[in-house]
Amino acid sequence: MGLYDRDLHAVLGEIAGPTPAPGAGAVSGIVTAMAAGLIASAARRSPGWDEGRGVSAQAQALRSRVEKLAEANEEAYLEALSLIEGADESGTRDAAIGKALDTAAELPLSIAECAYDVALLGCEAAQHAAPGGAEDACAASLLAEAAARAAAGLVAANLVSMPGDERVAHAQRLAEAATVAAKRAVAASASR
Repeated sequence: MGLYDRDLHAVLGEIAGPTPAPGAGAVSGIVTAMAAGLIASAARRSPGWDEGRGVSAQAQALRSRVEKLAEANEEAYLEALSLIEGADESGTRDAAIGKALDTAAELPLSIAECAYDVALLGCEAAQHAAPGGAEDACAASLLAEAAARAAAGLVAANLVSMPGDERVAHAQRLAEAATVAAKRAVAASASR
């Protein structure tokens, strides 16, 4: 059953359960999707903000994209674990494991990219949304920052056997940029 075919209570139970999935990658995607939803709502509740409709549409598009990434991440993670656990001494599965780990790095990287975009959009909404919405947008930016940092950590962990891989540095830059956006969102929200 797909990640979004289960109810929230079941997913939270699975996250806390003894199995490895859904793991940090899927959770980072879910948090990012929730943050994007908060921004969409904040923008919709701000009729005096001319760009609010566009921000809401952007947030919804990001939410849709990251929902798919979170589900794909869960599937790729389980596949990589299965290959690693089934690896034999002869190394015949090395190529398959390498490909699975590469995919397991690409998906969190894409989640980190979305999380950065959501943190940035949350900063924009925190500056312009109506009272109540601005605070939600600020919270969304902070949630997206945390998701970007978590996803960047997964990229590094999944590529540990590939020192110097540019994707690790790119993910770290995204996380740092998400932090800057979140700090600006907090400042904007506090000054209102």
